[in-house]
Amino acid sequence: MDSRIQTTIQSLQRNNMDGYYVEDETELTALLKKLIPEGSSVGCGDSVTLEQTGVFDFLRTESYVFYDKHRPGLSSEEKRSIYLQNFGADTFITGTNAITQDGKLFHIDGNGSRVAPMLYGPEQVIVVVGKNKITETVEEKCRFSLACLCLSY
Repeated sequence: MDSRIQTTIQSLQRNNMDGYYVEDETELTALLKKLIPEGSSVGCGDSVTLEQTGVFDFLRTESYVFYDKHRPGLSSEEKRSIYLQNFGADTFITGTNAITQDGKLFHIDGNGSRVAPMLYGPEQVIVVVGKNKITETVEEKCRFSLACLCLSY
């Protein structure tokens, strides 16, 4: 395991968060099965990481009550209802914009549907993070994010 990953996991533990390392999607789904009891309700934030690692498909095919806001044909009212259901989910799964080596999560969230349930409601929150999201400090990520935001105008 990369020393940056090891340092980040140790820092998460110092900040009262559990950290796990998996090599691939198969190990990720095995870990999710271990962490989420069958029959649990599960909500998710918008996340490219969750899409690319197959987490949404995993949740759709397993024995969970999945609040799937990505189902085709949802009306805006149905989607809003799912956003609100996420607060009462047994587990909320999301990605993050970055994680620092000192164990801090960095989020940019357009409408709060990802960050708000992380802070209040669900019994358990799982954040899936690729090693590409590890940064040394919050300030480093802020400088990069602000530069990207300025370039998008």
